Amino acid sequence: MKADKLLKQDGFILVVSLLMLAVLIVIATVAVMMTTTDIKLTSSFNAKKKAFYAAEAGVEEARARMRLGAANPINDNHPGETAWSAYIGLSTRAQNMGYNNLNAMHILVPSEQPDMDYVVKIVHQTDGSGNILYWGDANQDGVNERTATPGPGLRNIYLVSSEETYANATRNIEAEMARVPPVNTPAALYVNAATAVKGSSTHIIGTDACGGTDLAGIASSKPDGTIASSGSPTIIGAPSITYGSTVINVANMINTYKGMANFSYVVNNASHTASTTPGPGQGWGTPIAGADLQSPSSCNVHNIVYYNTEGTDIQLSGGVSGCGMLLVEGNLKMVGGFSWYGLILTTGSMTLLGGGDKNITGSVLSGSSASNAEDDVIGGNTNIIYCSSAVQDQTNFLPLQLLSWKDKPVP
Repeated sequence: MKADKLLKQDGFILVVSLLMLAVLIVIATVAVMMTTTDIKLTSSFNAKKKAFYAAEAGVEEARARMRLGAANPINDNHPGETAWSAYIGLSTRAQNMGYNNLNAMHILVPSEQPDMDYVVKIVHQTDGSGNILYWGDANQDGVNERTATPGPGLRNIYLVSSEETYANATRNIEAEMARVPPVNTPAALYVNAATAVKGSSTHIIGTDACGGTDLAGIASSKPDGTIASSGSPTIIGAPSITYGSTVINVANMINTYKGMANFSYVVNNASHTASTTPGPGQGWGTPIAGADLQSPSSCNVHNIVYYNTEGTDIQLSGGVSGCGMLLVEGNLKMVGGFSWYGLILTTGSMTLLGGGDKNITGSVLSGSSASNAEDDVIGGNTNIIYCSSAVQDQTNFLPLQLLSWKDKPVP
């Protein structure tokens, strides 16, 4: 009996042991399977991530090389042709995206990053009817939009597709981009408020000093008579003054460019001079003066200077100068000597008074939309000379503007 009992106990222990061993084997098998799956998933994730970043690099190479003045540019010599396309990468891969070396409308250039294997295709974006789309201020209100009608100052919208395959993982990024259009300038001086122009030493000249199309001396969105002159200032252009012009959204213009500023300031009722802010030789650029104060200056520097006045004023005095775009959210006052080549935009009022010579070559736009904006006052040896190249140069060499971006599924 005792022996039988022992045999039964041993048998029970054996069965339990076998069951435990089976459980351990199952657990180990599951663990191995899970580990293998995790490794595969991690490997797949890493491959997709690497392919994604490489495809993104392809988009950025296209953006850099489509920029005017690029070291190795991709030139669009057929902006009005839907058949035009450009490719970056190896010929064999570009052919899979439609490249045909027998097609004169097709361009193929090697990548500047040969260690990556992406291929990029660049075409003109079109609408649903096959019309080429353009980007710019078509209705001249200060807001850029898409249009299928070509016109002055409008830029092609490019559709850029970049594809990369890494370890059997393929990613395709698609982006729309366009060169930054020039700022719409209807006159040497645009105002959106009642304006006083004072003094015989004040000259506002809309005749293009740089050989382009002449503009008005002053363009006002307000009714006739809201520009008052005293002391025999000189205002000339085609015409000298125009009233009731399109209201320009200067605030939107500033929003478009302020993120690209290389000089930014947040101030509150502040006064800056050449000695307290970057002035001549300190970073903003120094215009080269013309033959006299009524002649255009010149400069090959393109800075963007942005002031956020928190709804108040910024006063520039003491010989401040610069080249590029001066953007002011708030009211702008310029007292004493001042020189600028390019564009000046302010959401509030504009005041130019006091002693010292002032030469602005390019164009000035005063939105007078700030909550505490006053009337614009122009006087005190002020010379505003319209120059088309001074306006256009400020946006010509900016990076292409991204209009849309998406990670496109690959079948």
